[in-house]
Amino acid sequence: MSIPPQSNMPDMSEIPNTDAPDTRYAPNSLRLVSLLLRGRGRRRAVAALHSGNLRTIAQTDLLAPARLPGLARDSLTLLVAGGAFFAIVNILAWDIHGVAALPGPDSTFVRLFLLVVANLVAYSIMLPLHEAVHALTILLLGGRPRFGLRLPLAAYCTAPGQVFTRRGYIAVALAPLVVLTVVGVVITALWPQWATWLWFGFAGNISGAVGDLVTASEVRRLPSGALIADDETGYTAYVAGASE
Repeated sequence: MSIPPQSNMPDMSEIPNTDAPDTRYAPNSLRLVSLLLRGRGRRRAVAALHSGNLRTIAQTDLLAPARLPGLARDSLTLLVAGGAFFAIVNILAWDIHGVAALPGPDSTFVRLFLLVVANLVAYSIMLPLHEAVHALTILLLGGRPRFGLRLPLAAYCTAPGQVFTRRGYIAVALAPLVVLTVVGVVITALWPQWATWLWFGFAGNISGAVGDLVTASEVRRLPSGALIADDETGYTAYVAGASE
């Protein structure tokens, strides 16, 4: 699961390639990650993984060169929207709490300089936090996450050799957006003067989640029994029982 920086976001109009060729995989080469899949569905999935009887139905690389023009547009759109959202929440919270000024030195110039620096630091810190939430969600589902960095485009958290159910993969994809946005709203509502120093970080998390939003939208349209493997900058979807 990747988090591209704000200039490298996928085109939301893209859809997965559902004409991907059939592919056979070595028995036991993939492990099912799901605490909720039970009964016949789980037995069928596990049997297919053990036998290598899987067929590729979709494959997407979010950082493919053909998608890069749309990445910047969607990233910027979400950055502006996220920034406006947190700015509005912050202004309302300032008014409710009766906050008159930012904490910091008396000098307006120094205070503004520190505000810019703090927000840039907050944005930088948000990148690993975003991936950490991906990793925590994978762990909660019973998986084994791994971190990586693909320069200059993306940091990522992935789960090599593992496949997720459709709902599980969507949960992994959207967890950082939901969790960190809620955390940002709570911090802003309770401590608006300090949240101003973190504003760009919260907005950047929304911008950085655009790849996750596209992934969730595409995966949602796959068959309910699809098994999803993360490919660092995209995903591959399989169905079980190709030989039946």
